[in-house]
Amino acid sequence: MQQLKAFMLYIGELRTMLITTAVICVAFIPFTSDEIRTEGWGLFPDVLAPVVSMILVFGILLDMLMSRVFQVGGEDGAREKFAFIFKLEGLVLLALIGLWAPYFYRAFS
Repeated sequence: MQQLKAFMLYIGELRTMLITTAVICVAFIPFTSDEIRTEGWGLFPDVLAPVVSMILVFGILLDMLMSRVFQVGGEDGAREKFAFIFKLEGLVLLALIGLWAPYFYRAFS
């Protein structure tokens, strides 16, 4: 538990919330349906999670850009920290886009 707390403090509270929200959206992918449900509990996996996921894509891209800016302008410790954050968010972004892509393909075709 202490390691998780230290990790969360290392990357920052807002980045922790950003990544956690992305992981939660990815976790709802198995519950999506080909028929988009607009009421009841089906609303979250079929409507809200995909919309939030696309918003998160742009939020993560913006934070990756800012991490790169801080990495270039920082000292050695900051460079390592922001390089790690950049890679971590890149992996989360790839997972978010790659795992939601089949849903969006089915929804738009």
